[in-house]
Amino acid sequence: MKSCINLILLAGMNVILASAQSLEPVSGDIVPFISRYEGTQVKNKTTLPLQTQENIQIGSHADWKMTVHKKSVPGEPDVTDYELTWQLQKGHAEDIVVGVDFAFQEWSMDNYVFVPASVYDGNRFAVKNIGYPPYWYEKSEWRKDMPTTTTVQPTLGLEGSGATKIELTTGNASTPLMAFFSPVKKQAWMVQTTQGNRLGNHGMLIAENETKTESTFTITSPAMREKRALGAGFATPSGDEPADYKQGDEVSIAFRVYSFPAKQLNDMYQRYLRARKGYNPVDRREDLPFSEAWKLVNNLYQTERWDERIDMYWLSKVGGNTSWNFIWQLGWCGGGQNTLPIMIKGGVQGMERAKKNLEVIFSKSQAASGLFNAYGNGKEFASFGFGSPMKYNESLVRSQGDWLYMAQRQFRYLESIGETVPAHWKEGLKKQADAFVRLWKREGQFGHFVDVKTGEICIGGSTAGAIVCGAMALASQTYNEPAYLEVARQAGRKYYKDYIQKGYTTGGPGEILSAPDSESAFGLFEGLMALYEVTKEKEWLKYCSELLPICASWTVSYDFVFPPQSEMGKIDARSCGAFWASVANKHGAPAICTWSGDCLLKYFRATGDRYALDLLTDIAHGTTQYISRPDRPIGNMPPGGSCERVNLSDWEGQNGVGGNIFASCSWVEAAMALTVVEIPGVYVQKDRDIVAVFDNVQAEKVKAGKGKYILKLTNPTKFPAEVTVFCETSREAGKVIDRFFGKEKQVVSLQSGESKVIEL
Repeated sequence: MKSCINLILLAGMNVILASAQSLEPVSGDIVPFISRYEGTQVKNKTTLPLQTQENIQIGSHADWKMTVHKKSVPGEPDVTDYELTWQLQKGHAEDIVVGVDFAFQEWSMDNYVFVPASVYDGNRFAVKNIGYPPYWYEKSEWRKDMPTTTTVQPTLGLEGSGATKIELTTGNASTPLMAFFSPVKKQAWMVQTTQGNRLGNHGMLIAENETKTESTFTITSPAMREKRALGAGFATPSGDEPADYKQGDEVSIAFRVYSFPAKQLNDMYQRYLRARKGYNPVDRREDLPFSEAWKLVNNLYQTERWDERIDMYWLSKVGGNTSWNFIWQLGWCGGGQNTLPIMIKGGVQGMERAKKNLEVIFSKSQAASGLFNAYGNGKEFASFGFGSPMKYNESLVRSQGDWLYMAQRQFRYLESIGETVPAHWKEGLKKQADAFVRLWKREGQFGHFVDVKTGEICIGGSTAGAIVCGAMALASQTYNEPAYLEVARQAGRKYYKDYIQKGYTTGGPGEILSAPDSESAFGLFEGLMALYEVTKEKEWLKYCSELLPICASWTVSYDFVFPPQSEMGKIDARSCGAFWASVANKHGAPAICTWSGDCLLKYFRATGDRYALDLLTDIAHGTTQYISRPDRPIGNMPPGGSCERVNLSDWEGQNGVGGNIFASCSWVEAAMALTVVEIPGVYVQKDRDIVAVFDNVQAEKVKAGKGKYILKLTNPTKFPAEVTVFCETSREAGKVIDRFFGKEKQVVSLQSGESKVIEL
């Protein structure tokens, strides 16, 4: 179905044409407009009718025609596509912004407002005005019941804040989408748009009136903000500029509107999960096979990261001029995590070095409480720090949980290949598990920062300790201790109630206060899946199903068009699958910090949820393109290095889009290594005819039947590939597999350009 409207009007006239298209069942109006600006301020705004109307002329200085194309979306009766085109037919017009308002009159602060990777629950959180790295440095600020707290960020504000607005561009979101859920009306609404047009990125604005009884969601072309959001605070003016038009110039805005029943917040999130990849383009490309990526990353570890003087892997180049928080860390940024892939795939040398690294951790970094000092230079160790140690022995609980979890995984791998785990390693890790039991029994939470000497909470709240529930579940098996599993269960339920049901998780990184973030979301997903693997209880799968769209909200859903001369533009990066950091650190990254995402494959095997499989495909497949190589260096990074910046937003300035800070990043290196070691290249479920290709190769079913499944593998890259293929049936998928690096996989060698047909 199509309808068109031709309209002539004079830009800059304050004429209101009140007709509008009603949005049902959520009450709102679609109102196109043309605005003229002075600087970053609206001088005049002319609203237009959306319905068909013949040739309305207003004045003669600058005549415009607006055309509206409207159509339904097959199979989705509650979804409508629009494309609005503004054309200057006569004269000239300067400093112009066109757009469309979605106006809601019956508004409530209780509505959950959402922009993926940028706005969660309207960002109505406590605020601490502090620069980088933000933290509660004074003991007088510490609270065990710390509310969710951000630095100065775009927000709709708390009660009493008056009129507020959030100003973004499409580059501020993992998906160019705005949404809200009304708990009173049990309805939800979303609008999805494109990245932009010839004028650049679209703008996305959400505004509330003084009494917070009305709101307006707005898409503009070009983006036009008064203030540009930084890591903490704003740049004023934004640097955005309106457009000038001459006769014949035109511009279009396309968008898709959703309005649907939603009994609970998760209903909105599930609809978002289904919709996020259905509107904007994705163009998959095979770039660098997993096997070649491993060679580059491992060579970097063994030649530039190993320090034989201290028997540890550095987080940066050995001997570099760096602060000691970039020499070694327990968790979060990779120090206790990178040794696992090195054990598995680093050969004899890698295995010996990894074990030496673990010996230093157990012999030198454990504190009296049973917790571990999380930073060190191999000789001295401290609780935590930003360049220098913290003053009061406080340590990020996420680092503690990462280690408890990852150390056990390394124990299990060593035992699986017939090695004996030293007794003092197991005894040391049990002390840490016991410390978490005492903490939980005393406080009913794991906290955000804890005192490594006493084991007491310094700062509470947040989801920083999400991975601990998984670590304790594993520990119940490692040490045959039911008390560990009971603590894990209680923690998993608390995180579900306090965070998943509220639509966000918080505090995973150590330097964002307790802002909503991606790292805690995936830490919790990993932890809940560990609980399921240990218990086989469906409860944890339910929690994961509700957490999945929250995790997806941090993952870029389409291929952003980077500036051609940016580092990402030069390599023609395909951003789909890049992983956003937090509402504070406004950038994508090449991988999950600091996991492979294999928990998504585990979840798919347990549930058959294709959205999880597709999400992992995007994340895993996209990682290797960001690795610097001899034939295609990125910035000043060495071969095997990868930067954490996949900048879609301009939070570091316009020149930072697609660029900025190209020095190799430790946690990305660790995540890369985990991804290419833990994730199979190709996953096949024969009876359901599912073929998921994570590696940078191509795979297709040739024939199936009589117990046979024939697969064709092709390597279109310019590198050789050793492709792992994991094949099973849906019945076999019900069996728990600790990790996907075992002997159950086939390995297929492919030269550049080669195809092979194999029987599974």
